[in-house]
Amino acid sequence: MKVTQLNSASILIEDDSKGSKVKILCDPWLEGEEYIGSWAIYPPYDFKPEKFSDVDFIYVSHIHSDHVSTRTLSKLNKNIPVLIHNFPEKFLKNKIERLGFKTIELEHGIRIKIKKNMYLNILAADNCDPSICGSAMGCGLSEFKYQTTQIDTIAVFDNQNQVIVNTNDCPYDIAKSTASSIKSMYGNIDLLLVGYVAASSWPHCYNLPKEEKKSAA
Repeated sequence: MKVTQLNSASILIEDDSKGSKVKILCDPWLEGEEYIGSWAIYPPYDFKPEKFSDVDFIYVSHIHSDHVSTRTLSKLNKNIPVLIHNFPEKFLKNKIERLGFKTIELEHGIRIKIKKNMYLNILAADNCDPSICGSAMGCGLSEFKYQTTQIDTIAVFDNQNQVIVNTNDCPYDIAKSTASSIKSMYGNIDLLLVGYVAASSWPHCYNLPKEEKKSAA
């Protein structure tokens, strides 16, 4: 399998093992700004929608705009099926379908064949821990009350020989049980895709009192 990082969490996975070619575009955010202009792509990506006309599937991990960019998706081929987790709430499904795409919802932890020799398994990060409740994304009062909101997902791609795990926005603290399940199911992992920086709208400024400035310095 071949993996190309396009921008941020946007990656392209390609495979042509055993004569079966497949291309999967993950979490496409390839141009413009998100979050009312507070987040931007840097360096700018030279987005040409026609280059993705032969993509077989789009995988979207969760509903945050830097993973499911309306501006990007609106310019992609609407005949490409979009693979998502079967969330209890249908916010993500509805958003994607309003743009003209067909969604395919996959059940948690079920490995399915998506094209000849390519398999996909989408697992929700679901590990609510009272000790981090309210201080980690995906763990808060709603999770505590309703058991889970299952916002983020991890995707496992395999061609029966190689295994790629795309964790995108799933920090270990909210994905411990999911990570253990993946390790048990697949054993050896050939490539692990993880976040490498914290999410923020840098550069930004804070107006702190003098004492806090001294302490921070």
